[in-house]
Amino acid sequence: MGQQCPNRSSESLKKGALLMSKTISYHYLPPETNLRARLRATIEEHKQAASVVVHWGIQSRQDKLEALLADQEANLHSLMFDNTCSCGLVLTDEGMTTILDIALSKHHRNHKTLELETNPRFRGLVGRRLFGMGRRNRTDENWDKFVLSYVSRDFGDGLAVPEIWTVQDSTNATQDN
Repeated sequence: MGQQCPNRSSESLKKGALLMSKTISYHYLPPETNLRARLRATIEEHKQAASVVVHWGIQSRQDKLEALLADQEANLHSLMFDNTCSCGLVLTDEGMTTILDIALSKHHRNHKTLELETNPRFRGLVGRRLFGMGRRNRTDENWDKFVLSYVSRDFGDGLAVPEIWTVQDSTNATQDN
């Protein structure tokens, strides 16, 4: 079920991971509550949309709520905005944080209980789930590129990408050479 992330240059990542939690500042967004009710209300609001622009705004909100609800129900973590995990964790060092920093962070919390999770489970490829004008949302594209680069395994005739993965401590994991 777990996939070592990333399996490239784990010694340097181990050092960076130890430093990351101490050097990158973070905070949490307010907890997302009543997602089902908010989603139902947003779907009802769609029926009353008076213009295309209003429709796009409602669709954007609906897509975000659906993605958050899916992550909350499965207790899986993924990127929702730049530097923001679906659990509400926000890394605030602008320009210095990456998706890898988010994945390696020791500050993830359970979506429902809001307690810290020592070994969070992450979603694999997300495809197209957040709103984008005529193409995929940049956040979805960045998450999928990260998963393909760091989590997938190349078997020569194709890639294997797990649906769910976890970051494993490289001192306890076995390495494929």
